[in-house]
Amino acid sequence: RRSAAEGHVSTAGHNVGGSAASPLARQMRAPTRAEQRAYWDERWEATQRPNAWQTRRGKALLEILDGLRLDQPRMLDLGCATGWFVAQLSARGSAMGIDLSPAAIAIAKASYPGLEFIAGDLYSTNLGRASFDVIVCQEVIAHVDDQRLLIEQIDGALKPGGYLLITTVNKFAIDRTFHPADPDAHIKKWLSRSEFLDLLRPRFSVQRDFTIIPIGNRGILRFANSHKVNQLLGPLLGHARLERLKEHLGFGYTRIAVARKPAA
Repeated sequence: RRSAAEGHVSTAGHNVGGSAASPLARQMRAPTRAEQRAYWDERWEATQRPNAWQTRRGKALLEILDGLRLDQPRMLDLGCATGWFVAQLSARGSAMGIDLSPAAIAIAKASYPGLEFIAGDLYSTNLGRASFDVIVCQEVIAHVDDQRLLIEQIDGALKPGGYLLITTVNKFAIDRTFHPADPDAHIKKWLSRSEFLDLLRPRFSVQRDFTIIPIGNRGILRFANSHKVNQLLGPLLGHARLERLKEHLGFGYTRIAVARKPAA
């Protein structure tokens, strides 16, 4: 899964009809699985390849994975969309992907015929007990109705001592960034850093967390990302170092956590 905000945020990833409910009623009613599936089918048929932000996030995850120095790990991309990251993982071990969207999986199978992909519900699909050394979960947790159950599923599928590389939209940044409304079927449950880590810590040891891709045009982020600040500090610190500083301060669009399941 990849957040829709990635394609629509201004920076200066399911309504299928039949209901006459008011806008307020639709907001209060959780979208059905069929509505969510229809939303993501349409989205992935329209955007089959990763954009610049998704590519940047993928690069960060691969750097983390390479740093773990695992020998031919078995890996799962949970919420794999059109499969592009599974293809990158497969250069480092055995990799497969799962996604709610049948359209996305059809694209993945056509694009990467030698790899394994499953179209299925992340909650109910049998992924096997203690089957994977690494599970990657990009921008999924904010777009499901039961976040704790998702973490339980991941825990069950990971081997003891296995790693979870998980990302989510950074609530601090997205709350301070203009973005247009999404369809009702696109679940959005942004998490603060403390909420995100609180979901992980009962089952995992969080080894590190950080943000990437600084954005924001409201509040303090309007100042931090202003042309004047960048023009002043960029030449002084170096633009790459300035961006890393903003990421370190938690101003990035995406938060990444590296978590490990306790060894048996």
